[in-house]
Amino acid sequence: MVINVEKRIININIRTEVLHSILYLPETKDSQTNGSRSFPLVIRINGMPGKSPEDDEKRFAHYFTDKNIAYFTYDHQGVRESSGVFTYYDAQGNIERVIDQLVHYPEINPLKIGLFGESFGGAMAFCHALRDNRIRCLAIRSPVFNTEVVPKNPLFKFFIKALTKNNKMRFAVIDFKEAYAEQTKQYNPNELAGKLIKPFYLIAGNKDVLFPEKGFHQLFNKVKSEDKKIEIIDGANHNFTNKEHFNVMCEKLVDFFETRLLSINVIP
Repeated sequence: MVINVEKRIININIRTEVLHSILYLPETKDSQTNGSRSFPLVIRINGMPGKSPEDDEKRFAHYFTDKNIAYFTYDHQGVRESSGVFTYYDAQGNIERVIDQLVHYPEINPLKIGLFGESFGGAMAFCHALRDNRIRCLAIRSPVFNTEVVPKNPLFKFFIKALTKNNKMRFAVIDFKEAYAEQTKQYNPNELAGKLIKPFYLIAGNKDVLFPEKGFHQLFNKVKSEDKKIEIIDGANHNFTNKEHFNVMCEKLVDFFETRLLSINVIP
């Protein structure tokens, strides 16, 4: 059996906006499948702004496709090539609409979908997994565990200004600090963790200067799932910029999703 990778650029239409995205598919060809089958899917939710879908080809995609798992990643509304302006509220709500479209792809097994979020995307993925029964398991990396404390940071406005450099992110002409504070009240992992019962994995580093290790453990301890695990990688920073730390993180994430998704004995 030979596994190649198909890179499919997709435009996800949401209302009047278009989200730039890429679906990475394993192309498995053997005599039994006749070159056609549906795959489990992992969807990555970006941070602010996080890495582009193109960057993810080398970051994560091949790790998953090598295990016969499809991988989907996209830019939020108002980020890079995606149209519109960014709001936390829209970014959170758009996850459902993205999945609504993906489940109709014949290459995707709609009964085997996992969600993966990084940083701010970890908070978004966490909150979405609670309310979407299509999500079978959840993994988050260096997550924002309490979204309400972020706009209270005295450096918040400088952070937002930095994100707008080179047009990486576009925000509405409003008091984003006030708007963000209001929107995150509805979508805060710290307040919702007790409702999560799905398989759950959290990985972070103990050298994260943005969020303290204590907060990761507090979030993890609130989760009610019987299948949950937390791993803190010694020496790793928020973005796992050290190549060795990043590779360890990738392997652990893929193992989590492979174990949970491939073991589901259902067909679409």
